[in-house]
Amino acid sequence: MTNLEMTQGVQTRLKNRLTSDDRLILDFDDGVGPYSKVGVCSLEVSFRFLIVNKDAVDPVYDETFDSPVGQVHIKGYADSYLNEAPKLALSHFGLIQLSSAVGVLDTNVAIIDHPEALIETK
Repeated sequence: MTNLEMTQGVQTRLKNRLTSDDRLILDFDDGVGPYSKVGVCSLEVSFRFLIVNKDAVDPVYDETFDSPVGQVHIKGYADSYLNEAPKLALSHFGLIQLSSAVGVLDTNVAIIDHPEALIETK
């Protein structure tokens, strides 16, 4: 299993938002799955953290990574981006940056709290 490295700043930011009933998803935002309405229409790769209820992890997130804040769910096919030393760190602007051995993958990984609640209200 791949280990997702996180700096202390990223860990703190995530831990302040997670409860014991939550699960963490590192979502490859490509238009696949219930929380991704539109894929990115450019050559950019886009990731974001989704904090969902433990019962709201969709089967499209079929792999997990170990991390300092617990297991992180991902779409299995997205691990081709993350299979070489994935790391999350805060940039000098305070944004969460995702990188791997090949370089920077995403300069602004957002954190979205409970997108499943928005889907249920529609």
